[in-house]
This record gives sequence, C-alpha cells and structure tokens, in this order.
Amino acid sequence: MTPPADAARAAAPAPRRRGRPADVDPERVALLALRHFDQHGYEQTTMDDIAALAGIGRRTLFRYFPSKPALVWGGIGPVVDRMHAVLDHPAADASIRDVLTDAVRSALTLPPDAEEATRRRLALMATHPALIGFGLTAMAAHRDLIVGVLADRLGEDPAGLRVQVLADVLSSANFSALLWWARNDDGPPAPVVVAAIDEVLRGI
Repeated sequence: MTPPADAARAAAPAPRRRGRPADVDPERVALLALRHFDQHGYEQTTMDDIAALAGIGRRTLFRYFPSKPALVWGGIGPVVDRMHAVLDHPAADASIRDVLTDAVRSALTLPPDAEEATRRRLALMATHPALIGFGLTAMAAHRDLIVGVLADRLGEDPAGLRVQVLADVLSSANFSALLWWARNDDGPPAPVVVAAIDEVLRGI
C-alpha cells in the first residue's frame, strides 16, 4: 500500500515552472489592454490590472512591456521593420513617391486585430501628448529611413538642409495622417498615409 504522504504528493499538481509562458502573445496582451484603456481610462489602469486581464503574471508582463507607454508603442517595431525591408532595397528606377508609398503599403497592410490595436494606440496618443514624447526614438528611426531615400534619389548630402527638412516634413505628415485616420476613417491606414505623402510631394 502506498504511504499517505506519497499518495498526497502524487495527487498534488506539478509546480509551475519559472520563466516566460510559451503561449504569451504580446499583441493579444496589448489589444486587451488598449480595449481596457478605452473602457476604464488609461491613467486609471495599472500594470497589475493588465496582467490580471491577460491571465499572466506581473513579472511576465514586465518582460514584454516595462511600462504602459511601452505597451502603447509596442506595435511600432514590426511596422518599422517592414518599412526597412522596402526602403533598404528600393528599385533603382523608382521615384521618391513610389519608394515611399510602396514602403507605407507594406508596413501598414495589417490583419484585423493589428489594425484595431493600431487605431486604438493612435487614438490614445492623440489624447495623451506625453505618449507621443515617449515614442520619439521610434519616430526618429522612421525619419532616418526617409533621409536615406531622399538623399539617394535627390543625389544630395543626407545632412544637407533640403534633405533634413523634407525628411522632417514627410515623417511628420505620415504620423499626422495616422492620427487623423485613427479618429476619422473606418478603412485601412495605408491609403490615408499615401494621400498625405502625395500632398507633401506636390511641392517638391
């Protein structure tokens, strides 16, 4: 007969292993949090609330998102990566407009959940200016990509006045268009950003 102590140990659940759960989807966690922000308020929601909502531990949440602003900006990385894939290797005979709009379409063609998360992120940024400040580094990376395209296509110094100013204008126009899209347009974001690029390029 099995001793009672051994039987109790056999019946007890296996201890949870430490480390990151294999099934954590950061974008799912972010979308749950963004929906919660809309319903209950960004300032009122804590990271503990988000962890509980997602069904994960607080430490696991912080491995993916060290802060609420980091969660809001968490979707920018894949977008910039897709832009890199186009802007780093543009067709030799492509115009500035074609290179930029191809990159925008590639970066901003999103599945439904990612599009919803992007819209919610941008709408939240529009009402919390400090969040935009938090993401300046990510925005600078996007701007630097545009500098490279302009310098190459115009045959000018990347540090020159014209290239630097045009990169600022295009980068700002792209972000402004996305903020407008999040609040005013029910369709996908890429056509809105392409329209903004066209407006800027009319003057070049």
